[in-house]
Amino acid sequence: MSGRARPSFTARIRAYYRTLRQYHEISEVGEITRRYFSMNGFDGVLTTLGVLAGAYLGGVDDARAVVVLILTTAVAMGVSGAYGSYMVERAERGRALRELEESTLTSLADTTIAEASRYASVVVSAVTGGAPFLAAVVTVTPFLLTTAWSVHTAYFLAFGVAFGELVLLGAYLGHVSRESLWRYALRLVVGGAIALALSFALGEGVG
Repeated sequence: MSGRARPSFTARIRAYYRTLRQYHEISEVGEITRRYFSMNGFDGVLTTLGVLAGAYLGGVDDARAVVVLILTTAVAMGVSGAYGSYMVERAERGRALRELEESTLTSLADTTIAEASRYASVVVSAVTGGAPFLAAVVTVTPFLLTTAWSVHTAYFLAFGVAFGELVLLGAYLGHVSRESLWRYALRLVVGGAIALALSFALGEGVG
């Protein structure tokens, strides 16, 4: 007597996708991840601008050294954001789950709600850590192409890339809020300009 045929790989992928989509809807994680992505992406760009300004004022003219500075900062931001948000999200959702168990007098340990809670913690962690890391990595790309231009030019290109990211992030926020894309973009660019100006002012003062 033959057993039931195993589902195809495509069928398993579809089933897995439907499960994740269900978790996504139950945990209502979409709004949270949008907020963390925007906030931490902005932090990532501004932190990278500060590091770039410090390296420029410090006279770092080795492209590899700048890349190492930015990437190590990106890793620190990524790990800090991912680990911190995971612990916070896990604690908050764990508390909500326990309160629901107390109100229903039922254990929810092996339910879809519990799985959705764990899914949300992982997704929020990935977005929170990934946003600043990606922002920093994108900003540093001009230093990976110094065979085409000088390190001095790479600094200004990197500053331009960072402000380009702020424009895109601002446009995204404008889209989310259903308000003017350019107004939000301008606000974030102004924030970046203030951070960069303060970094240069501090560097000149110390120097």
